[in-house]
Amino acid sequence: MNLFQTPEWEKFKLATGWQKSYRVSGILVLERKIPHLGSMLYSPMIGKDQISKIKDQNFKSKIKELAKENGVIFFRHELDIPTTENINPAKFGFIKSFEEMQPEHTLILDINRSEEEILAQMKPKGRYNIKVAEKHGVEISAGTALDFYKLYATMAERQHITFRSKSYFEKLVEILGNDLVKVYIAESKDSEIIASAIVAFYGERATYLFGGSSNENRELMAPYKLQWEIIKEAKRRNCKEYDFFGIAPNDNPKHPWAGVSRFKKQFGGQEVHNLGSWDLIFSPLKYKLFRLVEKARRHK
Repeated sequence: MNLFQTPEWEKFKLATGWQKSYRVSGILVLERKIPHLGSMLYSPMIGKDQISKIKDQNFKSKIKELAKENGVIFFRHELDIPTTENINPAKFGFIKSFEEMQPEHTLILDINRSEEEILAQMKPKGRYNIKVAEKHGVEISAGTALDFYKLYATMAERQHITFRSKSYFEKLVEILGNDLVKVYIAESKDSEIIASAIVAFYGERATYLFGGSSNENRELMAPYKLQWEIIKEAKRRNCKEYDFFGIAPNDNPKHPWAGVSRFKKQFGGQEVHNLGSWDLIFSPLKYKLFRLVEKARRHK
């Protein structure tokens, strides 16, 4: 099980837009209303250790029962499993989703090695920029959801990326902030916050959930020092992997994540393409309408 299947994540999702939750064969299933059409069911980031439950006919039968009782249009489940695994959800009646809920293409850094080895496998520019930040006296410490949001909103507007509300991050830190999620900030010598990140620690994996940076003092390379200190913190917590959580597929220069992907790749690591989102449809016509509305909304 990973972070996205925990009771804490379940509580967080129920506080930020999802109306109901269920546990079907131990797997988290969330429900959200779709205006004028019905509702959808969603299981986030199912890991390899849970895949046998998804394949079980009993699981599918229980999902169908929930769908019938609640006017569900479709059930979406995400597979946090590399495409290299011999798994084909189409064999079980699922179709590939038209959109991602969580990133399918990501970058995983092996941190189960010495700091020297991690630095050695980075791109030269990555190592150099960490030293630039250190030379300029950039300091890393714990921050707040508000510290993060100010920079996140600034960066999202700069990169023309849709972004979440302040309350979303406040709830994230409030519910998961004791041990699972932490906000980090990078400050200049003048104590100005110029970069921030929200990172999750669960089991042997640390996940870089969200990041933000200022339009000012970009020459200080604060995000590089920030990531390096977080990686070292993940090692102290006995994590073996650092998930940069989302990069542009196939180095697509037109992808909204192209810029941030170039940044992430300076730290090295291995690209992983997961199986991602798959849908089980119960109402084909309503599903088609939902898809049209969702695509139009995302391309405004």
